[in-house]
Amino acid sequence: MRGRRGAAPGDALARAVADASLALSRAGEDAGALRGAIAAAAARALRVEIACLFDVLQEPRALVLVASEGDRGTAMSALERLPLDAESLAAAAARGGAVQVAPGGEGAAALLDVAHLRAHRGCSHALAIPLAFAGDLRAVLLCAAAQPALPQAEALEIAGALSVVFGMALAAAASRALGARVGELERSREQLDATIAEARRTEEALRLRGESFARAQKIARLANWDWRIERNELVWSEESYRMLGLPGDAGPITYETFLERVHPDDRAGLMHAVDLALHGAEPYRVDYRIIRPDGEERVIHTVADVLRAEDGTALRMIGTALDVTEQRRVEDALRLSEARLRLIAEHASDVIFRMRLGPEGGYEYINPAVLEHTGYPPEAWYENPRLFLSLVHPEDTGRYHEFVERMAAAGGRITFRIIDRSGRIRWVATHVTIERDESGKPLTAIGISRDVTAEKLADEERERLLEQLAAERTWLNTVIERTPVGIVLLDPTGQQITWNHRAQELARTTSPDELGGASCLCLSDGQPVPPEECPAMRALRGEVTTARELSLRRAHGSALAVLMSAGPIVDANGRLLGAVLAFEDITRLKELERLKEEWTSVVAHDLKQPVTTIIGYAAQIERRPQLADAAKVRAGHILASARRLGRMVSDLTDISRIESRRLAIERAPVDLPALVQAVVERTASETEGHPVDVEVRGEIPVVAADAGRVEQVLSNLLSNAAKYGDPETPIHVKLERRGDAVVTSIWNKGSGIPPEELPFLFERFFRGKAREARVIGLGLGLYIAKSLIEAHGGQVWAESPGDGRTAFHFTLPLAGE
Repeated sequence: MRGRRGAAPGDALARAVADASLALSRAGEDAGALRGAIAAAAARALRVEIACLFDVLQEPRALVLVASEGDRGTAMSALERLPLDAESLAAAAARGGAVQVAPGGEGAAALLDVAHLRAHRGCSHALAIPLAFAGDLRAVLLCAAAQPALPQAEALEIAGALSVVFGMALAAAASRALGARVGELERSREQLDATIAEARRTEEALRLRGESFARAQKIARLANWDWRIERNELVWSEESYRMLGLPGDAGPITYETFLERVHPDDRAGLMHAVDLALHGAEPYRVDYRIIRPDGEERVIHTVADVLRAEDGTALRMIGTALDVTEQRRVEDALRLSEARLRLIAEHASDVIFRMRLGPEGGYEYINPAVLEHTGYPPEAWYENPRLFLSLVHPEDTGRYHEFVERMAAAGGRITFRIIDRSGRIRWVATHVTIERDESGKPLTAIGISRDVTAEKLADEERERLLEQLAAERTWLNTVIERTPVGIVLLDPTGQQITWNHRAQELARTTSPDELGGASCLCLSDGQPVPPEECPAMRALRGEVTTARELSLRRAHGSALAVLMSAGPIVDANGRLLGAVLAFEDITRLKELERLKEEWTSVVAHDLKQPVTTIIGYAAQIERRPQLADAAKVRAGHILASARRLGRMVSDLTDISRIESRRLAIERAPVDLPALVQAVVERTASETEGHPVDVEVRGEIPVVAADAGRVEQVLSNLLSNAAKYGDPETPIHVKLERRGDAVVTSIWNKGSGIPPEELPFLFERFFRGKAREARVIGLGLGLYIAKSLIEAHGGQVWAESPGDGRTAFHFTLPLAGE
């Protein structure tokens, strides 16, 4: 917002209204000066370069330029007259009765006045303000500037206030003009009365329906009538018919017919006034309402004289009728406006006051809000005009006295402290406007005083918080910049906000495009990351990515293995503010992992041959009949240990292949129920003591799988079910089709799996209850099983309902899917 720093929109509105009121008071009653003052005040209040005032003509329907501010040349000649039905901003405001703002772009070019101001004065921003009062449109203000100096909402608020103030001023001027007109008509009536007196001597010489007189009556909305009482005959002028809403050929109008047009509520009063006049009790001068045939209500002011015979008998009643509807509306609107303004002032939370200046100065008015602000009621201020001086805070006394001296000359605004009646310190913002007489001498001061204690405290708290925020931001920027991990911050649209030196170092550029985006990230196999799986995009959707291994395509074409994490940044209300990406070079870790896998592969390969030899010789020794039983038992122990070692070597070999992505899966059609039954029979020695039953639910289609690898998974799961199940408890194997896959489930009964261990069952070397002495193994079986099933495109999971039962499930896709 441009303008004075710290000014609130309410202060700007108050200043604008006060300045407009002062300008109107200086203009006086001269119509030309008033119009010029309106244009100048509008230009100052809205801070525009050009302000044009148009009068509204109904016949012909057009806007006529009557005053302008900010243009002394001929550039405005094209706007001297604008038809009301033209495509112009001012005409739109006149037709709609509301403030209009010029549209941007091509829409402005279609408006005659806006396009002219833009082409000849470079003013591309404009608004039009209808000036109306009591529903009557008086004029239109067109204001324009090259650039807006106020926010649109504030400008519209000020424009609405100016519309009321200027409309009221124009209405008041019209009322004064109407009053002058009524005075002239009153003088005309006196002349008419003299004419009527003359007509008593020369009645036949007076032509009531003369053409020139009828035209004058029409213009002045003044009618005359002659009631010949004895014959109950009423003679009306032509304007009387128009005033009553009757056609000119309606025929004679009797007194009774006339009374039918009078408003029912005013009829009795009118008849009483007529009776008083006929009896000579009071002169006939009365206001009443009439209702025209179309339902329109008008106010008529009537004056009449009674002509009498020598004996005092009333012979005729001759009078004039003046339509004063508009004048009464203006007067009623002014009274209503004054009442509303007083009502607003009485209920306003700000202190509003008016005080006389000079030696005999004092408060003319101060509203009840002063009690809440100072603790003293309005009566105390009327009694002691200098009461405020005793409330000013000692530290602000000097500034306040300087302001009072300046205020008497030019008004102004000041914010200072007072100590109210209870001893509480308050901050007060006071704005004063000076009213002057015709010679420029200051007469009165009109002011508004607002308690801004809360705002001042809020400002102080805001400054403290800003300092704290700046310190925290400095600390955060230092942490981000000095951290050894690459960090990138994104806004809600995915655009980079900042990124630290480590991120630049890893990317090998000082201005990477969309660092961390899908365009520069690849999977481990070199394929680009799908946009929907990009860590940055997931974070902006509210998802979290933790330690995902990716490849970063760096400047100059090189690639870098990184471990990337990403997450959303939200405020206290959960609104997304952006995202943060963190990544680090894992090239060295990848190399160590590669060396470890090679070492594991070499060790497993080198161990496999001697283990096979041990198993062969141990099996031969166990089968020799001539050996003693003790020797055979020892050979059996050697054989069992060698076989366990062989399985460990096979597991290590499989892990090496899995992690190096060299695990081969040879898919072929497999009859899964038959394979399961065969594996159950072949693992009978490992599940000894646990009856195993196989349940096939419905028809099981052929699956696409590597039979050897599936047997490896089944053997591991059956072995685990026997190891962890209670002795002599059955193992239940169930197969069923679910959609495009077959689900195999192995259930056992034992101590179950704690809920906190379920998420870690399929991790490497996790043993869970295998930590018990009776279970031997490396904790690799489930990890390998999961890898094998996922390599088939299936899923594997475990559940333990809490009743001692445990189940492991895995799926395999159907053949042909």
